Amino acid sequence: MATEELNIIAIELGSSKVIGVAGVKRRDGKIEVIANVQQDSATFIRKGVIYNADLATSCVRNIIARLTEKLQKEITQVYVCYSGQGVHSVHNEVNRLFENEHKIVKEDIDGIYEENVNHVYEGQSILDAIPQEFSVGTQKVLNAVGVLSGNVTGRYLNIVAKSKLLNNLQTCFQEVGVQVVDYKLTPLVVADQLLNDAQKNSGCVLVDIGADTTTVSIYKSKLLRFLSVIPLGSDNITKDIMSLQLEHSEAEELMTSKFGEPYASFTEEEGEAVIKVTADGVQIQRKTLSAVIDARLTEILMNVKQQINESKYARESLVAGAFLTGGGANMPNIANVFKEVVGIDKVSVRKNSQSADYVLPDGIKNTESRYLAALGLIANANQNCTAEMKRAGGDFFDPPVVDNPPVQGNPDDNDFSETPEKPKKSRIEKLKEWFNKFAEE
Repeated sequence: MATEELNIIAIELGSSKVIGVAGVKRRDGKIEVIANVQQDSATFIRKGVIYNADLATSCVRNIIARLTEKLQKEITQVYVCYSGQGVHSVHNEVNRLFENEHKIVKEDIDGIYEENVNHVYEGQSILDAIPQEFSVGTQKVLNAVGVLSGNVTGRYLNIVAKSKLLNNLQTCFQEVGVQVVDYKLTPLVVADQLLNDAQKNSGCVLVDIGADTTTVSIYKSKLLRFLSVIPLGSDNITKDIMSLQLEHSEAEELMTSKFGEPYASFTEEEGEAVIKVTADGVQIQRKTLSAVIDARLTEILMNVKQQINESKYARESLVAGAFLTGGGANMPNIANVFKEVVGIDKVSVRKNSQSADYVLPDGIKNTESRYLAALGLIANANQNCTAEMKRAGGDFFDPPVVDNPPVQGNPDDNDFSETPEKPKKSRIEKLKEWFNKFAEE
């Protein structure tokens, strides 16, 4: 149970949206969402990777300004989650030999971990490292501390990607000028929201069908064992539907409507029914739409099947089955299509967190799956992200009072000989102007 209330700011950068959520962790353990904003990101993020730094920086600034306006609090730091094309898992082993039989201590394990995370992958960075098991002599254990042995081998699952994925993200927040408490991988955060320990223990695959990418995560014995991001997503299906002379919004609406059913078992008469007439008078039949969706969705799921095969975890070993999430999981009948293509019989669609500790506003309740990553960041956060703005002098706000504020630059370089001029406009007024500027754009 929390000993004090914490105000947490979570930002998720996705290929279709950047989402900002402000939540309060109450003393009773409940998490209440008090503000949420979002902005389209397709103009500067492609397949999870920032490719236009200026637009990304402007977007993040706008998200923070809008949250500040809603909260009437100073945002001092944030939690961030991300993913992207090229993120994948790699196994690595680190061996440590001792001169004599030795009781393994925590410092030994920490040293092995450090050696692992310092492993160099050319052109790539380690985004996270997950211990798998330790070999001590002829034994395999999850915790080697206290075991007597002349050697120990640590096995790790390293999550890696091209260095620019995280570098571009860090540069963006540095330009904004806001401190990031922690960067977390979206697939790991979402998995903790959707899967319980029993499912992770017995083995399962989580397939997140996003706009530009599809992420495959495999769990067994409570640990992540495999992760891969496929550069195909639901927006590829939407673009295929647009070839029927439809606008993007119309195509997306059709994809998730009752008519957007891949592998549909409708009759010939039902298949010939006209479900949409374009602005140019072109009639779209139900069977035509189904065929377009079938082709691309099958390609995506065949890639999912290939990734499961490469994980070397047999589908029958995934006792808990498959869980589908993301915007693409909203297509009707997708669970049956997944069973047919991938070959896993136990399939379910997950949209809501398994935790009952959230208090959500009406605007999120019906679209909770879109906010799962941000909610997961808030659930695991332990540092306060806001400070009160205190009025001074009647027409402007002093900088927030923060315990042990970070020192920026060399204190000796600061000149305190002159009293700074009083600002002409209040901070809140400037934030409002800032917010209105971005709103107009």
